[in-house]
Amino acid sequence: MMDTPRLRRAAAALALLLATLVVPPTAAQEIVTGDLPALRAEALAEVNASREEAGLAPLEPGETLDTIAQDHAEDMLARGYFAHASPDGDAVGDRFRAAGGAASEIVAENLGTCDGCPVPPGEARVEAMHRGWMESPGHRANILRDGVTRFGFGIAADPASRRTLAVQTFAGPGASGGNGDEGALPLDPHARVAAAGEEIDALRDEAGSPPLEADDALTAAARDLLPEGGASPEPPALDLGAALPGDAGARFAQVRALVATCSGCGAQPTRADVERFAEQWAQNRRDVLTDADLDRFGFALGADGRGAKTAILLLAQSR
Repeated sequence: MMDTPRLRRAAAALALLLATLVVPPTAAQEIVTGDLPALRAEALAEVNASREEAGLAPLEPGETLDTIAQDHAEDMLARGYFAHASPDGDAVGDRFRAAGGAASEIVAENLGTCDGCPVPPGEARVEAMHRGWMESPGHRANILRDGVTRFGFGIAADPASRRTLAVQTFAGPGASGGNGDEGALPLDPHARVAAAGEEIDALRDEAGSPPLEADDALTAAARDLLPEGGASPEPPALDLGAALPGDAGARFAQVRALVATCSGCGAQPTRADVERFAEQWAQNRRDVLTDADLDRFGFALGADGRGAKTAILLLAQSR
């Protein structure tokens, strides 16, 4: 096609016409929060009042939890969705860990919405949303959950649509569980060894194997093998040669090691933990637990205080 002045003028006119048809970007959405410190204080007071009625310990405010709750409330309002998972696929656990939360802790979230409510939101709105959460079984369970210790709250409103979104977040080390209060009581190191011996000997008795004898040197070696800080969410690598006493070769014909870990299972070692780990080993390594040639054992159970626990069992055959 020939490039003539007439064609160039036409092209320029078309470009100008197209430019005039481009829709300018809309103004940024306005998001208001009200008196956020006061609303957070009200939200925490409501949660702790409900927990007190249920005989549960109060929660402490969590700065990280406040941040992820507020960010999620504002993101939902800005991007027009209402869900625990963002359009990018991030859930509350992802947001918590990205903000520096411990991978071993449990984390939970409640969402609330109100259309046509007064903006900015006030304490009455926070109280009303809490009542709604307490009337919903799933949300109520989060508020009254055992093993959470910290609380966060976020709220955001759009004056144009008069839509308000609120987020509660909860986190803590979790709970050991177990049958009855006795199973949830913390155990000192000596009691942990005794409990492990009882659980393992019960399995050995079923298999017709003789009971094990606790060995102080093996228990000391098991404690040395625990990860730094007492526990980790992932099983640690074991260097038995470095942990065992120097006379191990003369005392034992063989030493076997079993490791188990858990996350979100409480801050302190309990009898329930020993039972859980013994059951896990019984499912996966019953042959080792019930080996009639093994006659000595050592045991260590550590916790990092943030929900991670590691158990190490050493079983040996005396020479």
